[in-house]
Amino acid sequence: MGMFDNIQYNGEEYQTKDTPAQLLDNYKIEQDQTSGAWLLWHEEYDSEWIEEPDRFGGGYLKQSNHHWVLCADFDGALRFYNSDREYRSLFMDGCMLKIKEHFDEPLTNWYREGVEQKGLK
Repeated sequence: MGMFDNIQYNGEEYQTKDTPAQLLDNYKIEQDQTSGAWLLWHEEYDSEWIEEPDRFGGGYLKQSNHHWVLCADFDGALRFYNSDREYRSLFMDGCMLKIKEHFDEPLTNWYREGVEQKGLK
């Protein structure tokens, strides 16, 4: 099972496996108040390895100096989802060119309807 990143869009939290980091990092898609463009941002930080022999893995990565940086070099498709929604979007130079909400029948509905058709409860 692979890692994922978190992404915020329209006040909701989503997961994605399409961002460059894939280290449980944070991203956001936010509308620029001047241009009206929707831009992709990445929360960058400084990190330092802290040795702790009693800790699993022998230590941990301490993060500091968190700040948001525009993903000005990001070109490509970005799919992000949560338990309620899935979006597919296209970016060039960190600017969202288009976005589409992807509708797929949830597995729970598919399963429930299949059980009802078979007369099982």
